[in-house]
Amino acid sequence: MFKWKILTAIFVVMNVASYSAKAKEDKPVEGIVLGINGTENVYVDIGYCFGKRTDWFSKEMLKGYGGLTVGMELSKQDRVIIAPKLAYSINMFLSFGVNLLYYTDLSTATLQFRPEIGVSAFGVRAVFGRNFSVGNYEFKGVNKNNYAVTVLIPL
Repeated sequence: MFKWKILTAIFVVMNVASYSAKAKEDKPVEGIVLGINGTENVYVDIGYCFGKRTDWFSKEMLKGYGGLTVGMELSKQDRVIIAPKLAYSINMFLSFGVNLLYYTDLSTATLQFRPEIGVSAFGVRAVFGRNFSVGNYEFKGVNKNNYAVTVLIPL
């Protein structure tokens, strides 16, 4: 029950932020996302972002972007763990995001939902997230709390 309240609150915040912060013109942004994340277990993050850049409040100095990222997280612990993921983020000065990840070592797996909040500037995001299991599957190597730094390289 608590998870659904968190999911609903994140959904509402993201929708309000995306509609209330519309600028004069949205410009397409696509690019490669590279990063590193984790606490106990470190993961390398790579993905491709399909999004829009916005000049917030009609000022060229105040830029933000938001979009969908398709990618994966990789980690080598006592075994290799691969986590294909689908993520959506809104990045102004504050950054909000949600991720759906499928962690697997090719013999066992778990589906995780991770909301994130942090800061972003110039295509660099620093966020904190918390993984929630979707289905309560036992899987070692997934961080409960997660710190991440990513960089968007526009193409």
